[in-house]
Amino acid sequence: MDETPQTVRAARAEYLHELLFRSGTPVFALLDAARDPGVVKLLETGDCPYTCLYAGHAGEIYKPYAPYLAQIAQGSRVLDGLLMKGWGRSLGYFIGSRSDPADLLTHLRKFLFVDLPGKDRRAYFRFYDPRVMRAYLPTCAHEQLDDWLREHLEWFVIEAEEGAQARVFVRTTPERRAMMQGTSDRLVLTPIQLPDVPASPEKVAHAPDSRLAI
Repeated sequence: MDETPQTVRAARAEYLHELLFRSGTPVFALLDAARDPGVVKLLETGDCPYTCLYAGHAGEIYKPYAPYLAQIAQGSRVLDGLLMKGWGRSLGYFIGSRSDPADLLTHLRKFLFVDLPGKDRRAYFRFYDPRVMRAYLPTCAHEQLDDWLREHLEWFVIEAEEGAQARVFVRTTPERRAMMQGTSDRLVLTPIQLPDVPASPEKVAHAPDSRLAI
């Protein structure tokens, strides 16, 4: 059970909220309902548009456990719930994209299955799990990253273990590639230590209701 003090959660949420919207790039969340059924409830009762990554009938059958793509509005109840209640629990992570949401959804659905080497079958790829993606991205070859990023993805903000850090992966430009070193010349990783000092009383007072299901 996560026993992070509410004041620390509020301080981290305040920092992450500013970080996510700093670049002006539209913010999306990839969420894994298999980790907590509260994810679906938060989306259904929230104030942000969302879509299941599983298309058609599969999305209905696996609705309580499926992955979701949500378009996150600044200051939204969904974002507050994810930052205050979900961060550090491996429920998902955030991405930045200027693509049309439908195009982004189509792009991401391409990665739901992977071919197993030496076997005539495919397997699910849980890229929407932050534990998977933070380990996977640093291992990608240039061609793999190019396939992932395309014209759709600009950055990833992924929690580290227990939520005390954020791992920020930012797409590079040719100019930045000459100046910076990271996981590759396509993507630069910056670990960020999140604040653990109490937030202002005003921030704590406006924190989401503790009865929120997530």
